[in-house]
Amino acid sequence: MVPIKILVVEDEQLVADDLRETLEYLGYLVPALAATGEDAIVMVEALQPDLVLMDIRLAGEMDGIEASFKIRSRFNIPVVYLTANADRATLERVKATQPFGYILKPFDEKILSTTIEIALGRYQAEFEIQKALSIAQADKQIAQFQSQLKSQYLYMAAHEFRNPLTTIRLGSEILKHYSNQLPKEKIQKHIDRIQSATDSLTDLLNDILTLGQAESGIIQCNPAPMDVVTFCEEQIETLQLVAGEKYEIQFSVIGNQRIAYLDEKLLWHLLNNLLSNAIKYSPKGGIISLTLSWEEKNICFQVQDQGIGIPKESQAKLFEPFQRARNVANIPGTGLGLAIVKQWVEMHGGTISFESEVCRGTTFVVRLPL
Repeated sequence: MVPIKILVVEDEQLVADDLRETLEYLGYLVPALAATGEDAIVMVEALQPDLVLMDIRLAGEMDGIEASFKIRSRFNIPVVYLTANADRATLERVKATQPFGYILKPFDEKILSTTIEIALGRYQAEFEIQKALSIAQADKQIAQFQSQLKSQYLYMAAHEFRNPLTTIRLGSEILKHYSNQLPKEKIQKHIDRIQSATDSLTDLLNDILTLGQAESGIIQCNPAPMDVVTFCEEQIETLQLVAGEKYEIQFSVIGNQRIAYLDEKLLWHLLNNLLSNAIKYSPKGGIISLTLSWEEKNICFQVQDQGIGIPKESQAKLFEPFQRARNVANIPGTGLGLAIVKQWVEMHGGTISFESEVCRGTTFVVRLPL
């Protein structure tokens, strides 16, 4: 057990030596003796004692009460006073410094030991209370921030719902009142718009539910050994069938490894989102590439496109829900995909980064622990 360090501040050398001897006999460590308030402050900063025994009347310009006040305010170290004076004026000054004890000279070993132990116990109790209050305050601030964030997300979600709902409502009203007056091609056009708006609502709802499940811990990451190369080849093949001849999706592997411990379901959603975005924001005929490489402790997935890129002013909030770059124009999207990707990456204990330049494309790099 580490002995308790006590700094003795006493300007009478005989009394100081006697105190040191008594304290060491009681099992305490006395690293130094100080004779002035100024010396006491310097020694407290250098030695960081557990407690200070402070005489009130000291040599020098600073008395023990002033030195104690500075020690408490700067270092938050408990102080116990030693004095032969107990007049009312002195007591009032002492009380203002909130001491942890007050011992009148002459004193005996039992009183000294008891006062020190009570002072240390009180200090520890106050420290724990302050720590608990700090934690409670931090929790309160986090809860307030999360509440504000949820309100903001709710507002954004409501805003995103408005456009497709308006399209559905207007289309259905037109069909209800004027379908017998419209040519077939216009009727079909309104039906197509309603179906497209319904699909947008479905995608938005699915993304909101997925993000909510990830944040609440409902979705868990369950890594298992998997052949990552074969997995990526199959995913690329599926996406290429959907993209057809409009886009070329390339896949390359750096290294000879194949097996990693990952959650196959989460990885599928992660790569599917990044690759689908790369396709969506690329011009027809564009090349999208997925590069799989192996590092010492990580597996690295790099998704690169030659698309519209991300403006610098949009990059800081790219992974926040409902955030979309200002240059996406009429390209459909919920603004939730990358927020979900970031959740999947973090659930694996990995990292995601990107580089992008407007009109030249974007590269996302995901690193997941092997």
